[in-house]
Amino acid sequence: MKILAVCGNGLGSSLILKMNIQSVLKELNLTNVQVDHCDLTSVASENADLIVVTKDLASNFNGSVPLISLASVMSKHELREKLQSFMAIC
Repeated sequence: MKILAVCGNGLGSSLILKMNIQSVLKELNLTNVQVDHCDLTSVASENADLIVVTKDLASNFNGSVPLISLASVMSKHELREKLQSFMAIC
């Protein structure tokens, strides 16, 4: 499985998201998950099973790939809840 953290420029926010995703995956003992980050314009060239973004960017996606939209980049609690829900249906 590949999770892609996305932000507008592919630098700060997406890197923070990537690190938080990796941390939560480790807490949940989920292995064999690749986590990458990129900017909004590069998403089309990536092959992801799940995209994680902030709410302000969610409208840029067409629904072809499952999406987790977060109110806060820094909220590991929100991320953990949404990742657990997604993983439960996979």
